[in-house]
Amino acid sequence: MDGWTFKLARLTYDNNLQSDTVQTSEEGREGQSSISVQTSATRKLCWTGSSYIYAGADRKPQLLVQLEAFLNKELHNISPSEPKFQELKLQVYRNVFGCFIQAFKTYQPLLSAIKKEYDNMLVLQQDQIRDLEPLRSHLRLLTEECDRKIQARWGEEQAEIRVLKSEKQQLQKDIEVMREKEKATQTVVDHLQAELSSQYLQYREERDARKLLIWQLNDLTRVSEKKQHPADENSEWKDRVELKLALKVCREDLTKTQEELSRMKADYWDVVPRRNWDKLEREHKDSLLQLKTLQSDFDQLKTEFDVLLELHNRSNVRNHVSTAVQTDESVFQGQSQIQSSQPVEPITSDAPESGTHTVGESRDGLGKARSDEGTDEHVASTRSRQQQQQ
Repeated sequence: MDGWTFKLARLTYDNNLQSDTVQTSEEGREGQSSISVQTSATRKLCWTGSSYIYAGADRKPQLLVQLEAFLNKELHNISPSEPKFQELKLQVYRNVFGCFIQAFKTYQPLLSAIKKEYDNMLVLQQDQIRDLEPLRSHLRLLTEECDRKIQARWGEEQAEIRVLKSEKQQLQKDIEVMREKEKATQTVVDHLQAELSSQYLQYREERDARKLLIWQLNDLTRVSEKKQHPADENSEWKDRVELKLALKVCREDLTKTQEELSRMKADYWDVVPRRNWDKLEREHKDSLLQLKTLQSDFDQLKTEFDVLLELHNRSNVRNHVSTAVQTDESVFQGQSQIQSSQPVEPITSDAPESGTHTVGESRDGLGKARSDEGTDEHVASTRSRQQQQQ
């Protein structure tokens, strides 16, 4: 490593000399259009107006060859299996780039600034990565914990599913067994019902036969007692048998009556009693009659009101007409007074006015009398029509 460093330093020194030579040749190139610079080495630099290129297309500069050899050797010495392989590889490239920057004095500030920015960016990225490392570890722990919980939950669910499946199978088996038992029980029940029905028929026939025998026996007993005992003893014995039969019949009737009462309670529990229904129906009829009476009174009053309103409107119209007639007459009289040219006999305004008032008053009285007569006639006709309708 030290030998390579020495070689790189030597190569950098030679390159600095070459760059100084090139700079000197540039200073002497002010009055020329093109200049070729040759050094003591085998390389040749040619000026093309904007940059330098090496003469000879098949040969590389010695600095480039040495840098590539150094880079390849250092990369070969680094094992890819090392923990910090990328960092070591970056350090090798950083050293090579530093040597390259030192070899060119002219571009050294720009290249150093570029390298510095890249280094700052790398440091910033490393700081961010370092800050995110706890989060990454925490995320990894959370992921592992979640995976572990999911696996545990999945295992529990699988166990529950297996248990439920086993319970389901067991329940299905129990259901099948219960169905078989139900079928067997139903068969037994059907058989027992058939036997019970047959026994019931047999017992009923026996009961009927026994009753018949009892009746025959009672008849024979009564006949024999009639022959052997007096009438009182026969009547007493007859009374006992009749009482027993009557008691039996009464019990049966009581049972039937209780059943009928229970059925009627169930059927007519929420039914309104007849007396309440009749009372409500009477009240409803009374209310309807009262409503009809009030409606007829209301219609009568409404008719009378309409008649009176019509007569009132007519009287107003007549008053308006009479007022207009009086106004026209007064205007006509005034015009006739103006047109008259007899100064000897002046016409005072009192006579026509009094005459006018007299005529108007007579007309008003006549209109009122007629309106009163019409009102009476209308009211009488309305009442007669209502009485006929009723």
